Amino acid sequence: MMNIESLLKAYETDASDPNGLGRFEVLNVLTNRDVLEEHRSKLTTVQAARLLFADEKLATNSEQIVSECGGEAEFIRLRQHNPVPSAWWWFLEQISAEQFSSAEITS
Repeated sequence: MMNIESLLKAYETDASDPNGLGRFEVLNVLTNRDVLEEHRSKLTTVQAARLLFADEKLATNSEQIVSECGGEAEFIRLRQHNPVPSAWWWFLEQISAEQFSSAEITS
């Protein structure tokens, strides 16, 4: 398993530039984000800020990520393990970047 810093760097890269990601890579981005969430309390202040910035990039690029995955139907199929609703990154086809910005910053 990757360490948290490596996982965060990979997430930042994929969230910022999802061009060319396939279904498997999108699944990997989402599961990496799950792991980062599980270890959120262990993140440094700088890492937490980087995660928030990467989350904003993921939300901004949500349409492209869903498209790179093969479309909305394929993206929805990735949720077979039934993630909790608070794991918003699994529901990118349902949120806009504007919703994310106002919701996440206040929470």
